Amino acid sequence: MVVFLLFIALIVGIGVLLSRQMNRYAENEGLLDSDLREKDINRNKKTPDKVLAFGSKMQWIAVKTDYREQVAATLGLTNLELVNWSNGLEKAGDNHVFLTPNINGWILAVGWGLGEAEKQPALLEKLSREYGEAQFFLTHSGAHSHTYMRYANGEMTRHFHSEEGEILTNEGTPAKAESSLDLTNSLPDENLIFNIANEWSINPNALNQAQYADLEGLGSVGYLRP
Repeated sequence: MVVFLLFIALIVGIGVLLSRQMNRYAENEGLLDSDLREKDINRNKKTPDKVLAFGSKMQWIAVKTDYREQVAATLGLTNLELVNWSNGLEKAGDNHVFLTPNINGWILAVGWGLGEAEKQPALLEKLSREYGEAQFFLTHSGAHSHTYMRYANGEMTRHFHSEEGEILTNEGTPAKAESSLDLTNSLPDENLIFNIANEWSINPNALNQAQYADLEGLGSVGYLRP
């Protein structure tokens, strides 16, 4: 009888040990799967993709330079990481800033993470003093908000801002693209913003055109502290 009970206890003990080992194995497998999924996500974010057009319901700064790392440093971006266009623009729609690759001598800093840049002229002054020229654009048809600003060597040359159908700022020398616009009877739309961007630097809404097909497929995304 004693031998039988010892045998049963041994079987139960082995069962408990096997159960613990299986649970530990399952936990390790889960951690491994989670780690692999995270690596896949990071790999997908950093896999170069095609250039994507943007502009509607968005804001961006155009800086006349070839080097986005320098722009990131001047803006004071933190938590920088290398990302492709699709992930970068997705983050730009949140509270981050996406820095595009060099586009014909211009770097575009894109995203709502820039804050209310039209109310921070010192930022464009700083960028234009360091790089020669900096521009800010915002277009949001839903909010009836449109802004374009241009600074050269620390000086404002054009600043227009309208919101909710009201012109709040209209200073400096108008762009050629504005020549057909009667600001007493009409307000700019996003097409005018894109035309001015094309005249001054880069029209981001046209980046899907063939002339930009060979642009680098990776940019940088970071966070701008308020």
